[in-house]
Amino acid sequence: MAAKQFPKSWPPLVVREFEDFKQAYRVLRDLVRSLDNLRRKVLEVGNDHAVLIDYSISATDSITSGTTQTQAGATVLSSRFNRVTTHGNVDDGIKLPTAVVGREVIILNDTAVADLQVWPATGDAIEAAAVDAVGVTKIGAGVATTYEAVDAITWYITNQHTTP
Repeated sequence: MAAKQFPKSWPPLVVREFEDFKQAYRVLRDLVRSLDNLRRKVLEVGNDHAVLIDYSISATDSITSGTTQTQAGATVLSSRFNRVTTHGNVDDGIKLPTAVVGREVIILNDTAVADLQVWPATGDAIEAAAVDAVGVTKIGAGVATTYEAVDAITWYITNQHTTP
């Protein structure tokens, strides 16, 4: 394919910026294709590592917390990065996915309402709480909290900070 000729009236800086943008687009496109190929190959293995890789590149925005204030009614999280934008009442809740060793889930309570409760998946536990019990630490308004699964049933908070 012949190189694209730009109009002679285009300043050299515009041509260079356009070429840089095209190159950046190609690199990003190739990276996305590579990640998709890697994900497909790893998912063929069918083990916990496949779950972790697929999960590590996921994000969900505009999550609404469950209003029943119970494990059964909590909104189930399905991504690594989760942004709660609708949280109507203190103690409304969300539920972590099933624990897999090494899985990390980041939750941002991006609302003005404090005390977002976090429940484990059925059969799991959060820190020292009993199996299926709500976590002791609630996520305040404007706070991001990271949970990490340390085994097949237990989640621990590994980071918690206020967003700027």
